[in-house]
Amino acid sequence: MAALRDVMRALNLSSTSDALREGLRLLAREAAEVSAVEEIRAFYGGDQAPLPDGTDAPGADELAAADKSQW
Repeated sequence: MAALRDVMRALNLSSTSDALREGLRLLAREAAEVSAVEEIRAFYGGDQAPLPDGTDAPGADELAAADKSQW
């Protein structure tokens, strides 16, 4: 409950219902993203998706830095 109160305070949510709605909204968004990733993987059949025109493939250092980053 303390964590819920902290989240409500941080996000300026006035009620538990508001916090639950926000949580469900975020879960639905994440589920849609996971579904999109699965569709892309299925479409390309395990091959890597092509990069946009004019884009270079990331190097090992760039990939390692991305792995270390946090949202």
